[in-house]
Amino acid sequence: MADVKDRLASALLLAAIAAASPTGCSQRMPADSGELVIAFPGAPVSIDPRLSTDAYGTQILQMTHASLIRMDAAGNPLPDLAEGFEARSPTEVVFRLRDGVRFHDGRELTSADVRDTFAWILNPRNRSPHRSTYETIREIETPDSRTVVFRLSEPFAPFLAGMVRGIVPAGTRAAGYSPPIGAGPYRVDDYEQDTAIRLSRFEGYHGGAARIEQVVVKFLPDSNVRFLELKKGSVNLVLNGVEPDLIPAVLENGNLVMEEAPGSNVSYLGFNLRDPFLSDARVRRAIALAIDREAIARTLWKGHADLADSLLAPGFWAHDDKIPPLRYDPAAARRLLEAAGYRDPDGDGPKPRFRLTYKTSQNELRRRIAAVIQEELRQAGIAVEIQSLEWGTFFSDIRKGNFQLYSLTWVGIADPDIYHYAFHSGQTPPEGANRGGYRNPEVDRLVTEGRRETSREKRKKIYGKVQQILSRDLPVFPLWINRNILVRDRRLTGFVITPDEDYASVKEMTFRKGKEAGK
Repeated sequence: MADVKDRLASALLLAAIAAASPTGCSQRMPADSGELVIAFPGAPVSIDPRLSTDAYGTQILQMTHASLIRMDAAGNPLPDLAEGFEARSPTEVVFRLRDGVRFHDGRELTSADVRDTFAWILNPRNRSPHRSTYETIREIETPDSRTVVFRLSEPFAPFLAGMVRGIVPAGTRAAGYSPPIGAGPYRVDDYEQDTAIRLSRFEGYHGGAARIEQVVVKFLPDSNVRFLELKKGSVNLVLNGVEPDLIPAVLENGNLVMEEAPGSNVSYLGFNLRDPFLSDARVRRAIALAIDREAIARTLWKGHADLADSLLAPGFWAHDDKIPPLRYDPAAARRLLEAAGYRDPDGDGPKPRFRLTYKTSQNELRRRIAAVIQEELRQAGIAVEIQSLEWGTFFSDIRKGNFQLYSLTWVGIADPDIYHYAFHSGQTPPEGANRGGYRNPEVDRLVTEGRRETSREKRKKIYGKVQQILSRDLPVFPLWINRNILVRDRRLTGFVITPDEDYASVKEMTFRKGKEAGK
């Protein structure tokens, strides 16, 4: 049996390596000396690849840091810092670094930097939330400055996906909000927490210098401010940051255009399973049944969202297409609450069965969604208090388990190993993202088996079982998958909308000149 498993692991890694065969770098001359201004709906909690878990930090890191490999839109590995790699066995993978790669401060990037980055994450004292992703790494050897050998304790299916992690210089300490030096297409010139980050083109980038010289990312949580800055031209690009009902008004400006593409990032409602009310699966299901997701998608999202049934979007290879649908049914919700012992104290009167707090960010659309959910749960007999918090405070509370209900979006899921990170009982923060404290021995067993199994077909069956169990237990309630909406200055070209909202293509952007700008 072990021999079969080893052959499967080798086949998987070799197939991935074939897809990631070395390619030449495009050494093009920069085409633009202008400044690109991007608006984010929130500020990052961390811009350190060893610590960052929020979407905004991840998206900035895609512009400032480089990793051993990167993934294409289909999830296939491609070379980045590594010009190639080889699986010597199911538990030994060798990466060969490109020659002459440098960090933004001019230091040469070597195998020692790669080793130290992952060793730092693996050190329990550093409390990295990514530690569990690399816990099968038994040894990292650096026989020379350009060779890195990873030896694993056992075959680990998500290994290559985990290599998409920004590399920092050896000896770099975590310094609060100060971003560590990277080797990506843009360097950090100035970072004003909660306000903006200013980036400049790194001429020594191994993939060829970016086309636009300066990039400013403004952190604008107020949707009206983003709207006005787009309209007056002080912001050039916003991805998923314009409220759907404002899009027609934005496009009245002839200098702006909109693009829409499928998305893969799933928004969900999170429950604190340690809470006396929410520890009961009947209550969680009643809440899910009381929410009219179709109406929210149609009215608030203006049709730019599709209902979700899993953290994996339909079409993802591990998505289970047989998950029982959970449709809006307020009468069934009330019956479940009665069965759970939470009787309506006064029929149609104002007294609730019980009270909950719902935490969300200050994003205007999220607050409006929260208000709709508040009213729908009130009709089921649950009183909800909405707490709309600044992003850093909100995300900190969620990571600490300081909530009853909250809503977030999973961004950039590259492997179904997300289920280990989010639902294994040993992955409560800071070790992982099991923020609600879910515990199920069968799920623990399955997600552990899914990490060790290297056959994609068998993994799909394993994670299908996981999704079925989670659809029953509802530690989180998948809400919808947002379609990606890009609003940009019509002179801009080169940005590629990916399902997971990747910003890596910023380096390929340029401003069209003259008559071309009107196209």
